[in-house]
Amino acid sequence: MKKVLFGIVCLGCGFLLFVLLPSGGSAAEKFPAKTIEVVNQFGPGGGTDIYVRTLAIPARRALKVPMVINNLTGGGGVPAESYALSQPADGYTLFAIGPEQIINTVFKRGDITKFEPVIRSQHDQSMLFINPEKSKLKTIQEIVDFAKKNPGALKISLTGAAGFDETAVGLFSLRSGAKLTRIPFDGAQEALSALLGGHVDLLHEEPGVVMSLIEAKQIKPVVIFTEKRLEQFPDVPTARELGWDVILGRWRGLAAPKGTPMERIQTLHDAFKKAMNDKKVYQPVVKGQLLHLRPGYKGPKEFAQFLDEELKTYTAVLRELGFVKQ
Repeated sequence: MKKVLFGIVCLGCGFLLFVLLPSGGSAAEKFPAKTIEVVNQFGPGGGTDIYVRTLAIPARRALKVPMVINNLTGGGGVPAESYALSQPADGYTLFAIGPEQIINTVFKRGDITKFEPVIRSQHDQSMLFINPEKSKLKTIQEIVDFAKKNPGALKISLTGAAGFDETAVGLFSLRSGAKLTRIPFDGAQEALSALLGGHVDLLHEEPGVVMSLIEAKQIKPVVIFTEKRLEQFPDVPTARELGWDVILGRWRGLAAPKGTPMERIQTLHDAFKKAMNDKKVYQPVVKGQLLHLRPGYKGPKEFAQFLDEELKTYTAVLRELGFVKQ
């Protein structure tokens, strides 16, 4: 009788183990085990698209699974965000995020807090430029002094309305007291053409986009929004050193829907951090676009803290500019 009972118990244990173990007999599911999708709100060929695609090449090798880029454009990034959040929180869907998600959260068109930060890879730097052939004002101090005495007389071109560019320029105006007339254009090329043609007095742009024109001395940077001066631009003062605390810069990173297991977040982070150091594909692109001048990397915890600070800053600035009600 004892032998029979022992056999039944062992049979029951074996059945229980069979039920609990996933197919393949492994106690823990291997991750990743299938294609990872990266959702991008911008079209092919843009800065974020290049970032995602170049980073994905070495990341695929590290994760040993395919990775596809899904460009869902339009709607200020809202459709792309909605799609990413509609997918299972299992680590197989990532969203390429930037300041647009902070702005959408401020305007209540989206919610950055519904995502789990994975990694921040890039932190670009913004500059204000003049056309040296057409501008009578040669330094940022001369520009600020003139703009204070003549509110709205100076025009500055930028890309997009109520977006990152306008927020950065608006913050500079608030901190320096220089009241500039902001002229938003649909694209960076139009904003640049307005400066070259003498239709505006200033341009807001990242240096990597216009480096050939800087070298040709067709445009001249007069101030940079970074914590300290850059080696590549030793003569360009920072806004902070002049007493105007403006360090906003366009950044790029990856996030997953909230609820994604933290061990999977860590696996993804480790792979993308390794990909950031790739010297064959990723690093040459980063250096070619001057995206290596400012430290970009932040891990999940540090990235989350950074997003909290960005949300506070953008909320305050957009309120002061009158885009958001108090």
